[in-house]
Amino acid sequence: MSDRLLRRTELVVGGLLLLLVPALILVATLSVLLVAEGLVLGELSLLELVELYVIELLLVAAIAYALYRLLGRSIRRVVPDLTAVEGGADDAEPRVGDGPAERTHE
Repeated sequence: MSDRLLRRTELVVGGLLLLLVPALILVATLSVLLVAEGLVLGELSLLELVELYVIELLLVAAIAYALYRLLGRSIRRVVPDLTAVEGGADDAEPRVGDGPAERTHE
């Protein structure tokens, strides 16, 4: 039960971070622009703020996914395939995703 609760908590925290990080980036960006006097907050409509948020949300999600895929590839390169190292009866059987298997007719 605690393992399931831990996974659910990690999922909720990850989702909240995915939603809140773009908002925090947007607030930081607007703060810098206000301080640098490059932006007057009254010039932005609510629609433009939502548009900026959605763009940043998509960028953060794309970057997070790219990092996830890169990490997966890096791990697969460093860690050898454990099924090949262990050996066993399953090595003779083709696995799903291994490609076409040769069939022998008896």
